[in-house]
Amino acid sequence: MKKFAALGLAMALTFSSNVYAAETVVPEDRFSELESLAEAAGKTLPEYTSNAVSGEKLFVKDWSTKISDIASGSDMYIAGEKTNATCVVDKVDYQTALYAVKKGRDVGGQALVAAKLSAPGVNLADAQVKLYVEDIKAGDAISVYKCVKGEWEPVAVTAVTDGYVQAAFDYQGIYAVIKTDPAKPVK
Repeated sequence: MKKFAALGLAMALTFSSNVYAAETVVPEDRFSELESLAEAAGKTLPEYTSNAVSGEKLFVKDWSTKISDIASGSDMYIAGEKTNATCVVDKVDYQTALYAVKKGRDVGGQALVAAKLSAPGVNLADAQVKLYVEDIKAGDAISVYKCVKGEWEPVAVTAVTDGYVQAAFDYQGIYAVIKTDPAKPVK
C-alpha cells in the first residue's frame, strides 16, 4: 500500500505542476529499485524520475563513473533556422546507462551521459539540438550516438563549446554523449 501511495503521490506531483515530465510507468518489481536509486541520489521519487536529469555515480562491481548533468540548452534548429521548439530530456534506465558506458569504452572514450531525447510535435527531418552537458569544454573531442533498435549509430556533431554540444537530432530516442581522447600524433 505504501508503494501505491508513493507512486500516486509521484504521479500527482508530476502532473499537477508546470514541469513537463514524461509519464513513467513503473512495474511493481522495479518500484523498490527506483525508490532506492532516488534515495541514494538524495531526491524524492518524483524528482528522480523527472526530465531534469542530474548526474550521480554509476557503480558497477569494482569501478564507478560519474554521469554528467544534461539539459536542453536552447531552442532547436530546424532546416538551419532557430525555432522556439525545445527538446525534452528524460532519464534512461540503469541497463541503458551501462550500455552507453560500454559504447564509450568501445570507441576509446568515456560516456558522459545517456538520455532519452524527444520533441513532441516537431518534424525532426533536418533538426539540431543544443544540449548542456556539464563536463564538456570547447575543443573537446565529443561524439554523439543514437541507439536505434539496440544498435548505436553516430550522429553529426555540429558544435562543441564550454558546457554545450550541438548535434543532429533526427530521431526521438536514446542518445549518448561520449568524450574521446584527441587523436595522438604518430611518431
